[in-house]
Amino acid sequence: MPKISVRSVCIFGLLALALLPLSSCGNSSQTRSIRTSAINLNDTQDHSVLDYQLGATWDKTQVTPELLSKSNPPLLRAAKATAKVTVMFSPATGFVIGEKDGQILMATNHHVIEDQAFCDETKVAFEILKIRGLSCDKVIATDTTLDLTLFTLKGVSAADKAKLLDVTLPISKEKPTKGQNLLTVGYGFAGNDDSRLMVDQGIDCKTYSKDGDVRLLADPDTVNPGPYKTWVFATGCDVSHGDSGSALVDRTTGEVVGLLSTGKIPKIESARSPEYLKTMFDTNSDSIWSELTYVVPFAKIVESHGDSLSENTSVHPK
Repeated sequence: MPKISVRSVCIFGLLALALLPLSSCGNSSQTRSIRTSAINLNDTQDHSVLDYQLGATWDKTQVTPELLSKSNPPLLRAAKATAKVTVMFSPATGFVIGEKDGQILMATNHHVIEDQAFCDETKVAFEILKIRGLSCDKVIATDTTLDLTLFTLKGVSAADKAKLLDVTLPISKEKPTKGQNLLTVGYGFAGNDDSRLMVDQGIDCKTYSKDGDVRLLADPDTVNPGPYKTWVFATGCDVSHGDSGSALVDRTTGEVVGLLSTGKIPKIESARSPEYLKTMFDTNSDSIWSELTYVVPFAKIVESHGDSLSENTSVHPK
């Protein structure tokens, strides 16, 4: 479906926004159009939870105070470190990974914030910590092959900076391992009309690809695909448009093992069958690389952009 640049929409103002579908805040030549953040919202409204679901149930649930009071430390920390990243009026996700040049350093996807012009249109809010009204200040690094953007924040008070550094997510530099149990939190649209922070820590949210198997994959999202290939591993986590830029966290160690990039959308009906997923997992079926959720390994990000992950960024060997 054709997209309309929000850089053009900005010119028309709020009246035009009421009439036109949102796309990316980029040049028309940048066809990725913030695939899972400032996507054409009409596209997502045409799709139900079933179009995103892996396994017998949709395992995304709202992150509530009650859930956090009962949760394990990895989920609690990940929820606090995760932010709603809004380009114009369209939400995606990002998370704190440390400090750079005295500012909070964040990670999200390249297709969310492609360059400094996108950054200038981006607002950031940490809803769990009730830290709001922040903005993207500077793009530190961006990489299409890792679907990565690292950026710093402005508008952070000294007190809020201390809170954010206290919940910085530790990063694993180890490659993903098959069967590794994961959790992910983000602001996906599916089953989330109020745009709340949601978590998946269900039985299917684990690594499906073989130990260390990372592939340069074309985008399998048929709703709003990106034009470039990205290095990813395969998982069975439930995600939807708006979750882009979420951390994939080892459920035991609390370390970030990956950055959510994309997934097959809409899912085939068989993908909701536990038997289908079990067979895929047990036999290392080729379908692992076409029907699931795809995540950039943070080990590759550390390898390529380690110089940008400095001050107070905690990189953990296994």
